Amino acid sequence: MRLDKILINGIIITLEESQPKAEALAIKDGKIVALGTNEKILNMNHGGEVIDLKGKTVVPGFSDAHVHLIGTGLNMLGIRLNDADSLEEVLARIRNKAKAQKPGELILASGLDTNRFKEERLPTREELDDVAPHNPVFINRVDSHSCVINTKMMELIKVPLDLEGVEKDTYGLPSGFMRKAANSYVRNRVLNIIPEEMRIRAAHMAAEAAVKVGITTIHALEGGQLFNDKDVEVLLKVKNELPVHVVIWHQTMEIEKVKKTGLPRIGGCIILDGSFTSRTAALFEDYSDDPGNNGVLYYDQETVNQFVEEAYRAELQVSVHVLGERAIEQILTAHELAQKKYPRSDARHRLEHFELPTKEQIKRAVNLGIILSMQPAFEYYWGGSGMYGHRLGQARALRSNPFCSIVRAGGIIAGGSDSDVTPMNPLVGIQGAMTHSNPEERLDALEALKLFTINPAYSVFEEKERGTIKVGKYADLTILDQNPLTTKPEEIDQIQVEMTIVEGKIVFEKE
Repeated sequence: MRLDKILINGIIITLEESQPKAEALAIKDGKIVALGTNEKILNMNHGGEVIDLKGKTVVPGFSDAHVHLIGTGLNMLGIRLNDADSLEEVLARIRNKAKAQKPGELILASGLDTNRFKEERLPTREELDDVAPHNPVFINRVDSHSCVINTKMMELIKVPLDLEGVEKDTYGLPSGFMRKAANSYVRNRVLNIIPEEMRIRAAHMAAEAAVKVGITTIHALEGGQLFNDKDVEVLLKVKNELPVHVVIWHQTMEIEKVKKTGLPRIGGCIILDGSFTSRTAALFEDYSDDPGNNGVLYYDQETVNQFVEEAYRAELQVSVHVLGERAIEQILTAHELAQKKYPRSDARHRLEHFELPTKEQIKRAVNLGIILSMQPAFEYYWGGSGMYGHRLGQARALRSNPFCSIVRAGGIIAGGSDSDVTPMNPLVGIQGAMTHSNPEERLDALEALKLFTINPAYSVFEEKERGTIKVGKYADLTILDQNPLTTKPEEIDQIQVEMTIVEGKIVFEKE
């Protein structure tokens, strides 16, 4: 047999119970055709490329189950504020960008996180006007559930001043800070005026960033309230040109629109509630740092019930965005009603985030066969006494993202990043799942690895083609300089990706 590639002298973690480890494997026509000892594989070689792993570790190609791919790329093309630690620095970056732009050109910035600021406040519309008087400015907050714009942008996209979430200053004038419905309105209209060429460039840029961190499959959640349906149109055109395998979720409630595209799934970040950062996730009890506020439900129960029922009737896999207990209660109720009318034994519906469920809600989700698409990196960045502790109080923070409770209850978790909320990096996610601030919710290394390999594949019915290393499956492989199953949990994020292989093709190799 003439082979395309063989990999030898490796520690190959297959995640297959029948053959959990191997030293070498062979690839032909993008798929794994043999797996075993060095001797076995070398004896097969007839002209194929030989890659000596020199003791490095091979795991099934990483998947990220929750990426806003084009949004991530667009943010990469704009001003990055993730590392800005003061309001002064943010304004300086906007000023410098404005000086380099022509009057009227858009200035897009992302990653704004006031938790890092010594001033502990957002920039105002007037401050943005001062540093960029001739350019429309849009600054996306780190969670995408609120934003800040200047006067030029307000005029360009014609923001209705009576829209819910248009924050006002002490004089009753818009401050530039947009939340709730106003945030969705602004984001959608800003993204609507971005040209297709820029979207295509953004998709390629984000995909290239993904393979550098070992990602071979991306579940791209595109369109909808916080983004724009043009993203779906563009991604459908270019996804086969990208260096990663892409699974598209269309974030819309329009069943017929999705059926026309031929996609078997609908939803993603259809936001039933908001985020902890913006204090809009819908909780049973008030925010610890904002008494009187327990978040926002963006839809009534009847609307959610109707959407879920229609998705069931159309036999579409469905997912929505829920963080807090009130939103989780809303979607579980809708699923329970729909399941009685249109029962399906293996629908694999998903819930995105599922950050603060009760124990009873976990049981109900598992009983419904719902897969939980969660972001362990949130614990890595914000868990314990961090943002979760400030917003929720220590008691609730300890029960956020209850990974181990879900697994013990028989649930399946698909790991993601919610990029660009947190960066695409499955190793950070694995560490987050293993170092949860609550020791009772920590996963072991094997379960944490499954979150970013077999579980995402299973969540979109791809477990027969991807997710583990097995003869007959696609050769989607991530090569690491250390073994994540034996590395100390607090050092997982230090592991380096040496090579990424997608369908047998090397798409990234560390220099």
